[in-house]
Amino acid sequence: MLAVFRAAAAWFSQNVATVNALNVFPVPDGDTGTNMNLTLTAALKDVQDDASVAVVAERVYRGALMGARGNSGVILSQILRGLSQGMAGHQVCTPEILVAALEQASTTAYKAVIKPVEGTMLTVIRETSEAARAGFKPEMNWHEVLDLIVKGARVSVDNTPNLMKMLRDAGVVDAGGEGLYVLFEGAQAFARGEKLEQRVAPIDQVAMAFDDIHSDDDFGYCTNFMIQGENIPYDDVRRTIAEMGTSVVAVGDERLVKVHLHTLRPGDALNYAVQWGSLGAIEITNMDKQRSDLHEAKAQQTSQPARVKPDEPVSDVGVVAVAPGQGFRELFESLNVGEVVTGGQTMNPSIQDLVTAIEKLPQPAVVVLPNNSNVILAAQQAQQLTNKVVHVIPTKTVPQGMAAMFAFNYAVGAEENVQAMSRAIKAITTAEITTAVRDATVNEVEVRDGQTIGLLNGALVESGDQPDDVIDRILARMDLDEHEIVTIYYGEQCSAEQAETLAHKINATYPALDVEVQNGGQPFYDYILSAE
Repeated sequence: MLAVFRAAAAWFSQNVATVNALNVFPVPDGDTGTNMNLTLTAALKDVQDDASVAVVAERVYRGALMGARGNSGVILSQILRGLSQGMAGHQVCTPEILVAALEQASTTAYKAVIKPVEGTMLTVIRETSEAARAGFKPEMNWHEVLDLIVKGARVSVDNTPNLMKMLRDAGVVDAGGEGLYVLFEGAQAFARGEKLEQRVAPIDQVAMAFDDIHSDDDFGYCTNFMIQGENIPYDDVRRTIAEMGTSVVAVGDERLVKVHLHTLRPGDALNYAVQWGSLGAIEITNMDKQRSDLHEAKAQQTSQPARVKPDEPVSDVGVVAVAPGQGFRELFESLNVGEVVTGGQTMNPSIQDLVTAIEKLPQPAVVVLPNNSNVILAAQQAQQLTNKVVHVIPTKTVPQGMAAMFAFNYAVGAEENVQAMSRAIKAITTAEITTAVRDATVNEVEVRDGQTIGLLNGALVESGDQPDDVIDRILARMDLDEHEIVTIYYGEQCSAEQAETLAHKINATYPALDVEVQNGGQPFYDYILSAE
């Protein structure tokens, strides 16, 4: 059974780019294929084989649960959980047991989502299990049952645009559903004798001793990732990436390249690399030297001492917040957030990351601020994996998380704080300015790869070739006359001077507004604007 899981995961790893390409939104987000692939990698890491299919399925599910990233990864972990439950108590998985386990997988996945949406991977696992049950006969062999499953998944995936207008308008099927089909397809191919997992070079063949290539004067973002594809121009890739930063190490071959570099613009390296194949094992770390440089540069602007965590907690309620950049991290820490988890767009934290942060806090009651719609489901799963009393406030943007913390009262308990913080996030309007990473049509807004796009409360509403024009139009949509304060959080690719220029422009148009500028340090998003 472990061989089947590995084969399906290996086949999926070769199709990550295909699944990612189906994502409707053109934002630089943690794409569906990438999140599912990272979840599968965690699921199979260090898993030992066993004669009992129940034991193997349980081990795979546990690994997936703790390593799940993004909504698609969390749902996939719950599908694996249902498969494990369906195989519990069995030494061998027969075709009949597999059909029953698929039904359990569907039930478990639906229960994990508070408001299930049809036309997604939830629909695909349900309809696949229904097709398998409807066509199953006791005398069927493995090949016949897997054929039922794969055909049922294909029909379901192809029908997703009929269930969701956004998919229909974009002319694509659901990415998560396609990902499930790829997994079933991989299992079927393995059963036919195709050694799909052998097409992927083992990671340890391109291992790098990263501890040996850092020095005390390193700066920028320590950026690590892998490229998997076919006919990768290895020498050209190495040469181009070497020009993007320092401490560059790129090893591999035409099918798998592992990269390490230090750069001030990690997005440039990732955007270049993705044209050659699917990206995986992405890690971006802001190094200490750069942080100290930023602090020195800001020393002329502020005399506030560096925050030191108090020996005793300032409240009986602990807070965990997810932040996409060093600036946001420092802002949350200044508000006495106990643990800040790096993550958000492009780098969704795993369930394990959130559980670890919760467990680090000394308080028995903890509030979690996901600050991203693609992290909420992971936070809700983390909530169930600790003995602490955990409250997840469904903050979908970082400004909502900031507003929640401003409403936090250190003198009251968890229930009162949750009520106050939940009210506070409703008063926030969030706009985000970034660059499109693919052509798309969303909500009748046509977008071309490379254009500036504007999102309002998570919805894509503006696009254009001129960034200033897009910003002007997004500001007009924010109903700023009805707000009192606007905060501009500028990203790592923008300067404080550019943000101040934008602030003066807003003040000139809306003189009654109090406009503040903060360094968010977020990657990929030039500006995150908050109105309250």
